[in-house]
Amino acid sequence: MGNFGTQTSRYNRLVTIFVAIGSMTYGYCSSIISSTVGQPGWYAYFNLPEDGQPGYDTITTPVISTANGVYSAGGAIATLFMMWSCDYFGRKVNIQLGSFFAVLGGALQSGSNSLRMFQAGRFVCGLGIGMLVTVCPMYLSEMSSAYRRGWLVGHHAIFLVFGYMLAGWIGYGCYFAEDSNPSFAWRFPLAFQCFPPLILLLGSPLLPRSPRWLISKGKFEEARLVLERLRQSPDDPDNLVAKEEFFQTSEQVRLEAEKLTAYGSVWKAVIKKKSYRKRMAIGFLTQWGAEFGGPLIINNYAVLLYENLGMTGGMPLLLSALWLTTAGLIYNPLGAWLHDRVNSRRGMYMTGFVGIIITTTCLAAMTAKFAGTTNKVGNGFGIFFMFLYLAFQGTFCDTTMYLYVSEIFPTEIRPIGMGFSLFGQFAATIILLQTAPLGFDHIGWKYYLVIICWSVCFIPVVYFFFPETAHMTLEEIARNFGEEVAVQVTDATDEEKARLDLNLMNEQTKPAPVDSAVEQTE
Repeated sequence: MGNFGTQTSRYNRLVTIFVAIGSMTYGYCSSIISSTVGQPGWYAYFNLPEDGQPGYDTITTPVISTANGVYSAGGAIATLFMMWSCDYFGRKVNIQLGSFFAVLGGALQSGSNSLRMFQAGRFVCGLGIGMLVTVCPMYLSEMSSAYRRGWLVGHHAIFLVFGYMLAGWIGYGCYFAEDSNPSFAWRFPLAFQCFPPLILLLGSPLLPRSPRWLISKGKFEEARLVLERLRQSPDDPDNLVAKEEFFQTSEQVRLEAEKLTAYGSVWKAVIKKKSYRKRMAIGFLTQWGAEFGGPLIINNYAVLLYENLGMTGGMPLLLSALWLTTAGLIYNPLGAWLHDRVNSRRGMYMTGFVGIIITTTCLAAMTAKFAGTTNKVGNGFGIFFMFLYLAFQGTFCDTTMYLYVSEIFPTEIRPIGMGFSLFGQFAATIILLQTAPLGFDHIGWKYYLVIICWSVCFIPVVYFFFPETAHMTLEEIARNFGEEVAVQVTDATDEEKARLDLNLMNEQTKPAPVDSAVEQTE
C-alpha cells in the first residue's frame, strides 16, 4: 500500500491548482492598485494632481489611502462572515460566493465614472477576496496529506504572487497605451480582475466538497469517496491510506464533538477553552505579524518608492513587475517546496523575519542617504535591498503564514479560527496602507521603522509561543496544543498500523466508537 501522509493523486493536484485560481484572484486584486496609481490617465480622469503637483498631498494621497482602506475593510468584514459561513454552507459554496463578489467588484472599478463608484468597487472586491483568502488555504489544507501539505497549501502563496506578478506586467504593458488611449491604460488592468474569479466560479460545480467538513456534518459516505479519489494510487488497490485517514478524522471529530458538549456551543468553547484561545491568539498574530513585516507596504506603494529612488517614466512599473516576478517564479515556489523538507514551520517563519529586519534596515539607510539625489549607486543599492527583502519574505514568510493558520485549528473551529486569523491580516493592512502614504510623505525613511521594530519584537514571540505543526495530520496537531488525539497514525509502529489496517479492511462505512479507536492504537 502507499505511505500514509504522502499519498497524493493526480486528481488531488488538479483540484489544488484549480482552487488556487482563487488565491491568484486575491493577489491580482490586492496588487493592481499599485499599477493604477502609476497610470497618468487615472489621475487625469478623476482630476487628481499627480506626484509633484500642487494638491497631491491634500487631494490625491487621501484618495489612494481610501482606495486601500475600503478594500481592506471589505476583506476584514468578509473574514468575520467566514467564521460562520464556512461551517454552515461549507468550503465550496464560499469559494463560489467569493468569486462572485470579486467579479462584481472588478466590474465596478473598471467601469467607474466617479470616485465614489471606484471606491465602492474596491469595497465589493475586498469582500470577495476576503472570502477567497480565508477559504482557499483552508480548503487546500483539508484536502492535503500530511507530508505534502506544505507544497499543496503552498500553491495558495504561489498563485497569490502569480496574481501580483500578473498585475505588475499588465500594468506595465498598459502604461504604453497612455498616449493613444489613456482610459484603456487604467481601465483594462482593473477589468482583468474579473477574469480569474469568473473561471473559478464557472468551474466550481466540479469541485469536491471538503472531506473534513463532510465528516463533521455526518456525510460519511461522500467523505469516504472524496478521500479515496484524493489518495488513490496503484500501490494501494484497497484504498487503505484513504480508509486510515477517514477513520482518524472521523474519530477525532467525534472525540472533539463530545468534549464540546461541556461548553454548550463551539462559540463558547472558543472563549472558554484554554487551548482554543491559544490557537485563536496565535492564528491572529501569525497573519497580523506577517503584514506588519511590510509586504503590502512595499508592494502597493512600490511605484512611489521607486520614484523616490530616482526612477521615472515607465521604469517604476517595470521594476515593480520584475520584483513580483522573482517571487512568483523563485521565492514562493521555493518556500512551498522547502516546507515538506524542512521539519519546522517555526524555523522558516523566524528565518524570514531575520531577513526582513536586515534588508529593511539597509533599505531605510539607502533611502535616508540617497533618496531624492542623483547618486545612482546609492539608489541602485536601495532597489537591490527591496529585491533582497522579497527573497526572505517570499520564501520564508509568505508561504508559512497561510499554511500555519490552516493547520493549527481543529475541524470544529477551523472556520472560526481561519476567519479570525485573516481578520488580523486585514486589520493590519487597514492600518498600514492607510498610514503608509502619509508616513512616507511626512517622515520618509523613518516609516520603515514600523516594519523593523515589529519584526524584532515578533521573533521571540514565535520562538516561545508557537507550537510546531510540520509532518503531522491536521488531527494529530492537537497533541502539540496539549489535547488528546483519538487515533495516532503518522508515527504509529508497524504492528499498530498492521492491526489498524486489518480492522479497516472489514469495517463498515460508519465510523467506530471513540473508545474502540483509542483501544486499537494503544
